[in-house]
Amino acid sequence: MFDFFLLVFLALFSGLFPCAEPLTVSDKDEDAILCDIGEFHCRDGKTCVPEAWLCDGEPDCPDDSDESDAICTHQVVVRCPLNHIQCIGTKKCIHFNKLCNGARDCEDGFDEGVHCRELLSACHELRCRYGCVMTRNGTFCFCADGFEVGEDGTSCRDHDECATYGACSQTCRNTYGSYSCSCTEGYVLQPDRISCRARQDPGDSRPVLLIGGSDRIVITNLNGTGLQPLRSLSVNGSLTLDFQHNQGSVCWVLSTKSSGQLYCAEMRNLRGFTKEHEIRTQQSLQYVDNMAIDWLTGNRYFIDRVTDKIFACNQAGDTCVTVLHLDLQNPKGIALDPLMGMLFFTDYGNVAKVARCNMDGTNRTQLVDYRIELPTAVALDVVRKLVYWADAYLDYIDVVDYDGKNRHSIVHGSKVSYVYALSVFEDHLYATRSDPSKGSSSVELIRIHRFNITAESEMLATLGNSKQLRVYHKLSQPKVRGHACDTDSRGKPGGCSHICLLSGSYKSRTCRCPTGYSLGPDGQSCKKPKKDLFLFYGKGRPGIIRGLDMNIKSSDEHMEPIEDLVNPRAIDYHAELGHIYFADTTSFLIGRQKLDGSGRETILKDELDNVEGISVDWIGNNLYWTNDGYRKTISIARLDRASQTRKTLLEGNMSHPRAIVVDPPNSWMYWTDWEEDEVNDSIGRIEKAWMDGSNRRIFVTSNMLWPNGLTLDHSTSTMYWCDAYYDHIEQIYLNGTGRMVVYNGKELNHPFGISHYRNYIFWTEYMNASVFQLELSTGDVTPLRSERPPLFGLRVYDAQSQQGELISMCSAFIIE
Repeated sequence: MFDFFLLVFLALFSGLFPCAEPLTVSDKDEDAILCDIGEFHCRDGKTCVPEAWLCDGEPDCPDDSDESDAICTHQVVVRCPLNHIQCIGTKKCIHFNKLCNGARDCEDGFDEGVHCRELLSACHELRCRYGCVMTRNGTFCFCADGFEVGEDGTSCRDHDECATYGACSQTCRNTYGSYSCSCTEGYVLQPDRISCRARQDPGDSRPVLLIGGSDRIVITNLNGTGLQPLRSLSVNGSLTLDFQHNQGSVCWVLSTKSSGQLYCAEMRNLRGFTKEHEIRTQQSLQYVDNMAIDWLTGNRYFIDRVTDKIFACNQAGDTCVTVLHLDLQNPKGIALDPLMGMLFFTDYGNVAKVARCNMDGTNRTQLVDYRIELPTAVALDVVRKLVYWADAYLDYIDVVDYDGKNRHSIVHGSKVSYVYALSVFEDHLYATRSDPSKGSSSVELIRIHRFNITAESEMLATLGNSKQLRVYHKLSQPKVRGHACDTDSRGKPGGCSHICLLSGSYKSRTCRCPTGYSLGPDGQSCKKPKKDLFLFYGKGRPGIIRGLDMNIKSSDEHMEPIEDLVNPRAIDYHAELGHIYFADTTSFLIGRQKLDGSGRETILKDELDNVEGISVDWIGNNLYWTNDGYRKTISIARLDRASQTRKTLLEGNMSHPRAIVVDPPNSWMYWTDWEEDEVNDSIGRIEKAWMDGSNRRIFVTSNMLWPNGLTLDHSTSTMYWCDAYYDHIEQIYLNGTGRMVVYNGKELNHPFGISHYRNYIFWTEYMNASVFQLELSTGDVTPLRSERPPLFGLRVYDAQSQQGELISMCSAFIIE
């Protein structure tokens, strides 16, 4: 037993590793264990976990002691300078020269001990070019300050101090054995020869913090004092704000349960607002969570928390375009660098990430996707090209460069438990935060030194419910002499007829068009196309119907997305009326909406058990649909009085009626019928009947189980369908001949929707959530879009395809 206590004593007090409390062993604690070096001993006395797991936001000990306040508030992560070592458990770093020098420089004597005598011979054997370090863990060589050990472990070479985060506030120049710091225009190098401070010229306004909440907009000094109200508000909702310093303006969005308004006003000598006015935008701002202003062009970027998209509006607000909407599930933070033409954002969907793209939405790049759970605020150092973000689950603020490299931890722990907003100025980060998990709803304003992480963060003020934060100063928004979106002689930004977005640089731009318009050959003008031609498809989780240009390089938006759906599995259109029709199987309804987003309405909602297919008769203005409920039916209704005119045409003798397509010029309708019996592949089939339900007959059967989508090529009298069991696409002529497999490549893995245009077939993949294009003449397959699953029906919106006249009025079915 004596030997056991001796081991415990040596482990805890020899300085080999840090500890929180000594372990007491008694006869009752027979299961208690000792932990190895580099492990943390949980308070239960029975569990050891790696020290790297301490305070990472994930409890690893059975008693959660690795995440307790007693441990995490004292956890120290220190980056010591070159040729220095950390005194364990403290923020103190000592030079290698102070190791084994006979004087205790670390409080616990970590720098001294018997190893200093025992390792002398090992040091001599290393034959170090400059000096040898003796620690309790062994020996190694080191070099003079400004130099580092070479690859051979003994020689010395120049050390690039500029590669070290925080060596200089701004510009760093490496020299042999040393380095020097300098500052960009507008900043002054401080006596420490490292830090840069904003130069205060005569007439310049001082830097202030611009803070906003649902009840007020205020400013304070950078130290949190001198709080001055700018605007009182009384809104039961949320507020987001930003500013454009070269215009002296501040803009904010007030979002409530029923609406969202954008207001802008001029800042009057940091004392209040004047010329306040509302800007009405083309798109709704009701669900806007965050905004950022491109201070060069005046364009405003918004995050919509319901539709999960980022969109931009020009300064007048009369043109808005979607910038990002794919692979976004919970976008939260947004920041712009117009000089680089880049947009940065956080998203905590299924895959939490920090990402960037050009400000027109192109060239999307993921910067951070590991050790990240709930990224919220994001802020930029536009001088050094650094991205800072906060994680509200793991409780940290980290930084990477614009390429996602050189990641460093700035601060970690309960003091940054939930950060709402971040802003960067000079050497500091400013943040608003609270700790909802502890029942505290009050927001605190804190300041963090972003280079000296041994400095304690400062709590500057309590802000009530004010969460939004910006540093209002001209240097927060650097100017350029000219940019690609400057107005031309005709008063057009960048020569664009509607909106000009910077892209990849302030010298490069993209012209974009509002929904329903296409960009002309000149790349500047927007025109209403003579005929609408595009793809549209349904998607679940969340339910939405989106348009897609057939040209993968085009950013034209042909239709406003149809949102607030659950499972829009069946879709079709009526070109003359400009309506998109959809069936939401989970919501048990059939509805429609115009291409411009207006006219949203539910036309049918009763006795719709499981509508998997709909088809519009554009000549008779009727709607046909399948219902895979307990009755198994095919029904019809007038488009304009659907609920009053609905009628069942066929019932029974179907297993699972799915897709349906009508051929009004020839008065036929076709539908697919799934069969789940995999033994008998002759039961799945395609049937047809006249459009009044008479003359029903089987059209295609055998070698068919799960026929999904249907589409007709009227020019060649050909039908195409996809089978989700056999994973192939087939065709047959409408006279019943020429059945053949068109494509069965590796891309097919549960195809769902299918559509046809000229020499192309388009289809959606249900689980892979992709849209593909097949060129019939060559067999070439092109992926057009990838989303998160599932994807449903697909149609080509082609107004010219909905033409023709009835061959015989006797064969038509007209509902009165």
